[in-house]
Amino acid sequence: MRPRMGVFAAVVGVGVLLGACGQPAGEIGTGSQVGPGAQPQSAPEGDPEVTWANQYCGAVVGLLETMAGMPRVDPTSPQSAASTASEMLGTLVGGLDRTLLNLNGLPVSPAPGGDEAKRAAVDSYTGIRERVVQAKQELDSSGPGTRQGQEAISSAGNALDEIANADLLSGLSSAPRLLDASRRAPTCSSLTEEGTSPSLATPAPPTA
Repeated sequence: MRPRMGVFAAVVGVGVLLGACGQPAGEIGTGSQVGPGAQPQSAPEGDPEVTWANQYCGAVVGLLETMAGMPRVDPTSPQSAASTASEMLGTLVGGLDRTLLNLNGLPVSPAPGGDEAKRAAVDSYTGIRERVVQAKQELDSSGPGTRQGQEAISSAGNALDEIANADLLSGLSSAPRLLDASRRAPTCSSLTEEGTSPSLATPAPPTA
């Protein structure tokens, strides 16, 4: 199962970000918008497993919405590229904070494996958040266009790539009842398409 929106376009690649800070380039943006189908929806009452899976997917939806609305990087000068890249990273940290808050707020899983899946997701997003925060701090403390600033953006790009390739529902694979419930959860269903792997990454566009 794969999210319908082209999220990888929203998480700007390392090379593109580096180019924005040192070479002329077009304006960089998300390249995608989260459609109405990706909004969190209420699960049918009476099935605690579907409700829990719906809340789990809802935490991910919040991060996708943040990524789709991240500020653009303005490459017109090293100063503007550094400041807008810093703003973008700050926005991403806020989205990760909300996702972690929602994941940590999940009730005890009604089925085996759910609590372990939640802990794994929290650990993964916490690690990514720490790397984004560190990259932002290094970018903010370095001069625009400096090697240190470019290295900070490279580090941030690696963290963004981690999110882009994150397997959204992989944690539920060890919880068969919840994985089945996710197929009946409105938010999970709106996020994914049956028959493909649940990765945030989207295929590269075809070359001319």
